[in-house]
Amino acid sequence: MEFLIQKSERSPLFRYCGLAVLLLACLGCVSCGSQVIKGRTPLISISGMSMVEENLSADFSVSNQNGIPMTITSIDITVVVNDVELTRHNSDFKLTIDANSIEDVHVEKLPDDFTRSLLASLDSGELKSLPFDLQGKVITVEEGTLRFAHKGYLYPVPGKPGYYRSAVTQARDLRREEPY
Repeated sequence: MEFLIQKSERSPLFRYCGLAVLLLACLGCVSCGSQVIKGRTPLISISGMSMVEENLSADFSVSNQNGIPMTITSIDITVVVNDVELTRHNSDFKLTIDANSIEDVHVEKLPDDFTRSLLASLDSGELKSLPFDLQGKVITVEEGTLRFAHKGYLYPVPGKPGYYRSAVTQARDLRREEPY
């Protein structure tokens, strides 16, 4: 019983100090909570590529890694193999990508002889994979010019001649062109 009596005899200042410590701890937790991510370069990858009837088609996935929507007004994507351009897409358009979501960009072009022979080497099995560099930039309303560069490999899709998939192995130089 003495313990209960001593507890009730504590001063109000002691109780208010405990309440203040609890309030500060709660404020600390709130201030360290989740932050909205913004300013990241979109992750751009080859989601599929095909060469059917002399047309080279490429689908690029554009993934917004930010916690806010991104509005792209211009995009420049280049796929380079052995220091030679395999395909390139450069255009001005408006593409709005919701926060943490993905949109696709479809590109078609007539390939040159070098591109046809490289892809034929994949189809025939002469090459198991084709290393590539994917590089370029996007211009966004929110962040200005954002550059990107990735390394990866292009593989033939088994049982589907003329169709290819990719795997990105390394992202490098993801950066904003303008300073904060």
